Amino acid sequence: MRIAVEELDVTLSGRTVVSGVHLVAEDGEIAGLIGPNGSGKSTVLRTVYRYLRPHAGRVLVGDADIRSLTAAETARRVAALPQERGSDFELSVRAVVAMGRTPYKRAFAGEDRADADIVATALAGVGMAGAGARRFSTLSGGERQRVLLARALAQDPKVLVLDEPTNHLDVRHQVELLALLREQRRTTLLSLHDLNAAASLCDRLHVLHEGAVVASGTPREVLTPALLAEVFGVRAAVVEHPLTGDPLIAFDHRGVADAAADAGARVGSPAGPPGEPAAPPRTPVLKRRTG
Repeated sequence: MRIAVEELDVTLSGRTVVSGVHLVAEDGEIAGLIGPNGSGKSTVLRTVYRYLRPHAGRVLVGDADIRSLTAAETARRVAALPQERGSDFELSVRAVVAMGRTPYKRAFAGEDRADADIVATALAGVGMAGAGARRFSTLSGGERQRVLLARALAQDPKVLVLDEPTNHLDVRHQVELLALLREQRRTTLLSLHDLNAAASLCDRLHVLHEGAVVASGTPREVLTPALLAEVFGVRAAVVEHPLTGDPLIAFDHRGVADAAADAGARVGSPAGPPGEPAAPPRTPVLKRRTG
């Protein structure tokens, strides 16, 4: 199911946090939101899953404005994994994941065989198949993250909305999570700080900066040295990953302070100092996108 954010403005405590945001994830597509801290990524996602009400604009899930749907209708279409992980549930891991089936149940209805199979599949998918009897409150941060993702998957939504889903995960579980999301082929809108993970996972990227979308496109189109310098303030070369062929960002940790001056640096440009990417003339990239 397609999800689209159209001309979104969000005001919090009298301050405009995001303005004129337009972005889309097509049916079955994984769309990533990237940008520095405070750029508006979480605000956009919170508006998508109805935690925040927009000052202007709308969110379309399929052809329906999400604000026109009931809570149950929304839950059957959209499942969210927010940064705020909720309380220490004094429930078993399995019971937490089974909460994802609530939108499909009548009041006081029990679990049927189909529900049990969905819960078991979700737990297995995140590598927690043997943890169903454990108390959620006893889990590590990474384990909780995986259980809450399993709950979102058990919800069987048309759209997944994930805010920093790799937080608290070790490298192996990050890789497994990204592989799981790719295998799902479910429309997914997520924020990521790991730009190389975003390049590997996402079909489309939207770059937020100071509350506005400043670039959209495939990872190869978006992740340029010029944009990395102007938006993130870092010097980097973008090369091809030797195993996957995806864009791979190699950061120059010596040149963070001079990144803006070197925007546009590319591997293969006229040679600069030995071992460093050359810096052609600066190319402006920050331009608010509309439509």
